[in-house]
Amino acid sequence: MTCTTERSAEVMSDQLELYRRMWVLRLVDMALQDLRIDGLIEDPVQAAFGQEAVAIGTTAAMRSGDALTTTIPHIVQANEIALGLPLGPSIAEMIGADLDCGFEETPREAKGSGELWFSASALQRSALRAVGQAYANWLHEEGRVTVCVIGEHEVDSADFAEVVNAAVLWRLPVVFVVENTRLARITWTDRVLHERIGMPVLSIDGNDVEAVRDVVAEALQRASADQGPTLIRTITNRTNDVDKVDPLVFARQQLIDAGVSGSHLYEVERRARYLVAEAEAFAKATLVGQAPESVRQPEAWPAAS
Repeated sequence: MTCTTERSAEVMSDQLELYRRMWVLRLVDMALQDLRIDGLIEDPVQAAFGQEAVAIGTTAAMRSGDALTTTIPHIVQANEIALGLPLGPSIAEMIGADLDCGFEETPREAKGSGELWFSASALQRSALRAVGQAYANWLHEEGRVTVCVIGEHEVDSADFAEVVNAAVLWRLPVVFVVENTRLARITWTDRVLHERIGMPVLSIDGNDVEAVRDVVAEALQRASADQGPTLIRTITNRTNDVDKVDPLVFARQQLIDAGVSGSHLYEVERRARYLVAEAEAFAKATLVGQAPESVRQPEAWPAAS
């Protein structure tokens, strides 16, 4: 009975952590949108509203030693959140701030799984890079796997076809995660796509963060066991009107149904807001070469105490 209770508590803790990470990613996107409106970011910002479960679930499944390649900004941000890296330098980099401003800050280097630099070239973060890393892992036989996250439009490209051929031919330890936002001009069924690329193809609900994590984790185990690559299609939406398909709403309801109180969830959300507010303050401070001012903690909801 005690083991069952401890296991249930562990599962609940994992679910809450996934929920927290999705909130942080959502709030980072909102902060970037505000900075864009304020004129501090010149380039267009593609928010990941509605796609948080794919990013957080994928990076949560990765193990120590696994590598991540992608050209999708919010996947990079999710990886930094998963690794517990400071978010301020990432935001500062996007607004073009000079990080060498005379005060100490933790280096933006992934010291755990999935090392990835935001300033890496597109080639370094491409599917080709993923296959190269997977080939190196295959030679070393250490069980490490490369995760490559791409958009649906890339699946039908000639470049991707060449990459897939190499991955299948050598049974490389690589997992391709496709963000399917239902906007691609050509949509293949899993069966047809499997016949085209020659590897297992799985489609899952991209709004369910636990489902994404579990399926990616299973594919990682499969690749580690020398069973070859897998392609996972996460069906999601790219929209600001997320409504009933909002992965945060979905996860919140799951937690409430499991017995988590609204006050507990509020506290998780409050801490996420504080974390992102601190990161934004750091980024703005770097513009003028000053140490960031302390951010006042959001007032606690009475019911949370």
